[in-house]
Amino acid sequence: MFKFVLISCLLAAAIAMPIDQDDEDKAELERIQNESAQYSFNAHIDDQINDGTIAREETRDGTKVTGMYSYSDGFVRRTVHYEADENGYRVVKEETEDIGDGPQFNADGQADVQGSLIGKYSIKLNQDDDEKHYKDVRA
Repeated sequence: MFKFVLISCLLAAAIAMPIDQDDEDKAELERIQNESAQYSFNAHIDDQINDGTIAREETRDGTKVTGMYSYSDGFVRRTVHYEADENGYRVVKEETEDIGDGPQFNADGQADVQGSLIGKYSIKLNQDDDEKHYKDVRA
């Protein structure tokens, strides 16, 4: 019985020990993936119904990411340019512009949506249907 308990304890200890080589392999694979990663995307919404815009662009080349985002709400237009790398996230340029006294609702306006992953489409208010507030107007 003593041998069974001893062998069980030794086996449990061996299973619980971390496998350093496996962890090192995973870390190396993650490093390689990070250094070779590449992507680029953009999205833009020009909402002439609610008087607002939203834009975003981002590019990754290895461990460096650069991009910008921008929005307007009828009061201000704010644009932020950023980068991120092994030194962290940093805002490299920020612009703010006063553009008005607030959003101006336009029931006849159109919202145009465009993105590198979704293509382009537009919507308008659907004033004929109380249940469906917007209608798709493919651009």
